[in-house]
Amino acid sequence: MRLLFPALVVLLALAPASVRAQATVTLTGTVTADDGEPLPGANVFIARSQRGTVADAQGRYRLAGVPLGAHRLVASFVGFETAGEDLVLRRAGETRTIDFRLREAAVELGEVTAEAERDDRWRQRYERFQRRFLGETANAAETEILNPFVLDFEERRGTLSASAREPLVIENRALGYRIRYDLTDFEARSDYNFFYGEAFYEELEPTDPTDRARWERNRRAAYRGSFRHLLRSLIAGTADAQGFSLYLLPNQGPGGIGGGSPFGNRRQGGNRFPTTEAEILKPARQEGEYVLEFRGVLQTIYRDEPEEPGFLEREWARERRPLREVQTSELRFPIAEISAQLDRFGEELDPRSITVSGYMAFERFADELPKEYGLAESGLPGAVEAVQGLENEGR
Repeated sequence: MRLLFPALVVLLALAPASVRAQATVTLTGTVTADDGEPLPGANVFIARSQRGTVADAQGRYRLAGVPLGAHRLVASFVGFETAGEDLVLRRAGETRTIDFRLREAAVELGEVTAEAERDDRWRQRYERFQRRFLGETANAAETEILNPFVLDFEERRGTLSASAREPLVIENRALGYRIRYDLTDFEARSDYNFFYGEAFYEELEPTDPTDRARWERNRRAAYRGSFRHLLRSLIAGTADAQGFSLYLLPNQGPGGIGGGSPFGNRRQGGNRFPTTEAEILKPARQEGEYVLEFRGVLQTIYRDEPEEPGFLEREWARERRPLREVQTSELRFPIAEISAQLDRFGEELDPRSITVSGYMAFERFADELPKEYGLAESGLPGAVEAVQGLENEGR
């Protein structure tokens, strides 16, 4: 997660399996307790994905077909603290060993509170947490946290913080996923929202013959115009064809661009300057990686979908105006930064390197998809085998 403020595909498909396999990595290792005892049945997975496995009786795991790029490998076991390792996989065909030693979770006296003892204050904070975490979209209305009473809240000086004693189990009936979410950080105040955690996605079983078709429609709608869709289209050089218009908005005041703008006479609509992916995205030193770089604010207008009615009624920024036929968002870097590094599939190497506001901030966890979604159709090199690697694991 991130800070939130108010022809190639065909060629890859025809490539032999040995060529496809070379664009992936195999991860192996063990999961043990602090004392070295194996933890059979421990879950090991790639965060924000559907790619995972279970440790065997000796605590050993093997995860094959992991595509090159930026990932977070996570290990978890009931009664132990979840552990994760940030990876940037660059050597195709390698086998990398990563061992996990999990610490037993400390349970303080009085920590467990019975469901009936949750008071009105807790429930009010939980309602606020739901809005800020799941979101306020139509998809959020069909998303439920099945074990909410593992959550604890604290509020100081207008900032709501949340922690969870166990992974959240979330059922998204709009998109058709059951998600295990290890919440590690959550903060919300009137003009600011941040949450971070490790999500593992599994397909829901349909209960109605129309479920699969409805889920796919909703998934496609959630993906289109999303942050991930934008970054992939920038790398593919298809942002305009994919429906995105790009503009630079200069900073104002000290440290801003001011009157000596480097954008020449391209001013359009006040202080807005049209730009392209060729101007703001450059290859990084590492092959297959990219640097997104700009000063000020990158405004994106997604032309292919209108705003949801709920966007004008969201908690922190109610607006009185007609709904627009486009979705407008803004991207910024943290203070003193002017760039962010991306892997070959548009994933940030540092998940906090870009801040989003506007429509992309309105769509929160209930509109998020596993990182594999939409990849095969992105036109990015290696995308097809990345998805095929998941299928070869039996999913």
